[in-house]
Amino acid sequence: MIMNKPTIVILAGGKNSRFFPLNTETHKGFLSIAGKPLILRALENLKAHDFAIKGTDEKIIIVVSQKDFDGKGIDKYLKDNDIANKLQLNIQLVLQKNAKGMGDALLAVKDYFPETSNNSFILSSPYHINLGEIAQELWQKKQSSGASCVLSATQTESPEIYGVLNLNPNNFEKVLGITEKPETIVQSDNDKESVKYFKVNSVYLFDNNFAKELLKTPEEEYSLETAITNYAKKTQITWLENTTENFSLKYPWQLFNAFEKIMHQEKTSISENAKISKTAIIDDSDGPVIIEDTAEIGDYTKIVGPCYIGKNVFVGDFSFIRGSSIEEYSTIGANTEVARCILFENVTIHFGYISDSILGSSTRVGAGLITANKRFDRKCVKVKIKDKMIDSKQEALGIITGNNVQIGIRTNTMPGVLIGENSSLYPGLTIGENIKENEIIKK
Repeated sequence: MIMNKPTIVILAGGKNSRFFPLNTETHKGFLSIAGKPLILRALENLKAHDFAIKGTDEKIIIVVSQKDFDGKGIDKYLKDNDIANKLQLNIQLVLQKNAKGMGDALLAVKDYFPETSNNSFILSSPYHINLGEIAQELWQKKQSSGASCVLSATQTESPEIYGVLNLNPNNFEKVLGITEKPETIVQSDNDKESVKYFKVNSVYLFDNNFAKELLKTPEEEYSLETAITNYAKKTQITWLENTTENFSLKYPWQLFNAFEKIMHQEKTSISENAKISKTAIIDDSDGPVIIEDTAEIGDYTKIVGPCYIGKNVFVGDFSFIRGSSIEEYSTIGANTEVARCILFENVTIHFGYISDSILGSSTRVGAGLITANKRFDRKCVKVKIKDKMIDSKQEALGIITGNNVQIGIRTNTMPGVLIGENSSLYPGLTIGENIKENEIIKK
């Protein structure tokens, strides 16, 4: 007998408050990196592993907020591009009216669970580009172990910033719970140096009864972890080590890691319809270079991989682009260096030096922008998020802007500065602190 695979529930209805300034127009999991929304890569991978194929009663349920529903955001993208039919997937968008946590999100979708889904569902964030592969491994682990729930985890050397598995010291297959940001966890009788820490990934396989446990757990930042810990006292929870391409997206600078993982799976591809000067240099010795249709690369410009140049992108003469993702319709003027950056669609840069930075869509940069990207002491850059200084774990980090930011000529920025959407910076400024959305900074 062939068993139906579990329902896939993708949660994308949260506020993403720690993802400022890229948290307003759509969910972070729907952002396009290297020419494609992250969630589309996840859906393609689910298709490749035969999840929720049309003609079955299996489903992919995507829980979204109002900004991605009713013809807006990802709902518009999926419909405009006919994604469900092209991939032959059963996709259902469900609105979470208010961001009240995972328990409320599951309450919104419980009526959509097929009766034949083997009383299991897989809960995931939308940005796991190998979601189908991970989901398949979780499903196989459940079948072989007989456990009620299966968690996915990855070994980490920084347990203090993650939720970490608390494992039975006598049976490492058994999960006792999750400890959030631990200082020390004893998992074996061996010396401390031999202890391994496994951070929990945001892909889980639960039985349907877990939803009841989550619903009765008080709403708080780590209610899911609390519910898992409580549920482990009542039933068997096991885990598997995920070794596939994986990343977290708690903070906006983690998009750099997403780009790296995506490009690791790609190969050099240069469209015949791209216009590339004979004097331009395309160097893919350190990573693939992808140049899409109607992109234009000027004289004596150098492109060094891994690098993505989207459709209708213009790069002027004598420029240097390396390790970056330049999304469609963006313009980079002559004599400009862009190093290890992500430029979302329709960004315009007159000229300057932009490094280790992320520019939101339709951002306009006047001539002479210079982004400082390292501290004098060469320690990791700290960033202010929700009034707390967060260690970015990045030795180099420039600026991150929201959408529709205007930056005047001869502007300098200090490392780790965040600039909210629709803000304007007057010419000649040096910016050393975060700027809220809709601000006009004159001095």
